[in-house]
Amino acid sequence: MKNNMVENPGVILIGSVNSSRKTLEKLLEHQLNIVAVLGLHPEAATNVSGYCDLKDLSESNGIPFQYFTKVNDTEIVDFVKSKSPDLVFVVGLSQMIREELLAIPKHGLIGYHPTRLPEGRGRGAIAWIILGKVQGAASFFKMDEGMDSGSIWSQVNYEVQDTDDATSVVHQILKAIEKALDAVLPDLKKGIFITTPQDESKATYLGKRNPEDGIIDWKQSAASIHQLIRATTKPLPGAYTYLGTKKIIVWKASISEITNHLGVVGRIVIADENSGVHIQTGEGLLKLEQIEGIEIDTLKVGNTLGFDFEKEYFKLSERIKTIENQ
Repeated sequence: MKNNMVENPGVILIGSVNSSRKTLEKLLEHQLNIVAVLGLHPEAATNVSGYCDLKDLSESNGIPFQYFTKVNDTEIVDFVKSKSPDLVFVVGLSQMIREELLAIPKHGLIGYHPTRLPEGRGRGAIAWIILGKVQGAASFFKMDEGMDSGSIWSQVNYEVQDTDDATSVVHQILKAIEKALDAVLPDLKKGIFITTPQDESKATYLGKRNPEDGIIDWKQSAASIHQLIRATTKPLPGAYTYLGTKKIIVWKASISEITNHLGVVGRIVIADENSGVHIQTGEGLLKLEQIEGIEIDTLKVGNTLGFDFEKEYFKLSERIKTIENQ
């Protein structure tokens, strides 16, 4: 679908993560007419993975910048209207754009998603990609009222290997964004904007992932736990476990090559300066390499990781009985 517009159209960027910054850098590089940038306020970004404040980059290039907490608020809608944009880029925003904001730019909004749409619509895409559920791609599309369902403007694949984690995939995503935008921004500057409808028959959807989905089940195999850790490491919230009531985030681990030790699931079977810390899983040992919440050298052989809900429930029940009998 071809949509002609004026040469050097006025564009706005809305976003606040690494992919947003990369998009802004490419818009600047191709000398697009950027009339404003809007970013999530730092105070509202506590739970945003990979948050990136675009205020300094915008203002250092003479671009008006506006913080927001809720993108559909009246003052934000009025700000966007005041700039009379031809196009609005929405990159790295987890909030849904409502109809009033959708209707402002003369030629619509451009969204971004890190999967090969129409496969993998929805949130939590990076983790799902590493978990092997969907193909990764930098997909830019013309937004409609659906979820990641608009016509494709530019799309570049990237491959994820068994050794990749969320950190390395983000780097691949940024490279794919560069290629995807380099392919279309020269034409956009000339007023040429061509999109291709998605094939609805091939659409798949990803369920939302929450931080608590990162809890480690030591009954799983070392390979499965390792995959979970890779899928949730920085800039995501991380996989985690417990030592007693102390939470431990596991940022990096590896499948142990040691095969001559066996222990109770979830229990540390090796912990020394030379070999490191190795934990028994449902199948094989897992070696911890980078953790947060406790110093790794304080972990000892015999420590049991994980939260045993039945055991804790039993302890609580016994405590209640003791109190009642006093």
